[in-house]
Amino acid sequence: MELRSSHRQRFVRASEREQIPTGVLESEWKLLIRKAVATILQHVAGNTKAHKMWHKPSALYERKNALNKTSLMRKIVRLKYRDRESIMVHINTFMRLVNQLATTKFPLDDVMQTFLLL
Repeated sequence: MELRSSHRQRFVRASEREQIPTGVLESEWKLLIRKAVATILQHVAGNTKAHKMWHKPSALYERKNALNKTSLMRKIVRLKYRDRESIMVHINTFMRLVNQLATTKFPLDDVMQTFLLL
C-alpha cells in the first residue's frame, strides 16, 4: 500500500499543528517534522499489511538482542555510587537502566534489583 502524496501532505500538516517546543524556530520544527515523516515512510514502504507497517519501526528501533541485554546488564553491575553525588541521581540512573533492560523482555525481579543496588 503506497501512501499517496496527498496523504503524506495531510500527515505532515497534521503533525505541524502540534505545539512547537520552546526555543525552537517554526521553520526548524517544520523541517524536523518532515524528516520524521520521511523516515517513518521509508521504513514502512513496501509493506501491504497494516500489522507489518505498525510493527516494522518498533522492530528496527527496539533492539531486543543478546548484545543489548549484555550491555545493559554490564552497566547495571558496574554502576557505582560516586562521592558527592546525590543518592537520588544514583537511584534514578539505576532505575533507568533496569527499565531499559525490562523493555528488552529481560526484567529483573525485586530481589535481584536489591542485590545489584547494594
